[in-house]
Amino acid sequence: MEIRDAQEMMRRIYYERDRARGIERTMLRTFQELGELSDAILRKSSHEELEAEMADVFAWLCSLANLMDIDLGEVLSRKYPNSCSRCGKSPCVCKNEP
Repeated sequence: MEIRDAQEMMRRIYYERDRARGIERTMLRTFQELGELSDAILRKSSHEELEAEMADVFAWLCSLANLMDIDLGEVLSRKYPNSCSRCGKSPCVCKNEP
């Protein structure tokens, strides 16, 4: 599935609920899902559980982007034009940061 397709699917399914919830509460839910993913990683959960948590994080990010009228595929391509956003290389040659 393409990013645009995923974002549009989330818009079709959840946009009215997301709009009623608002940006701030949708952002909080996105953070909650990131926390659940973090917990699953630290617990060394099954691959299937990690997949489900990653899907949830992405779905909530799509919802947040929809509320803010941001095309995730477009901005991702613009920021990372098939290369590192900092050094411009692929693969990245930036020095590791602590």
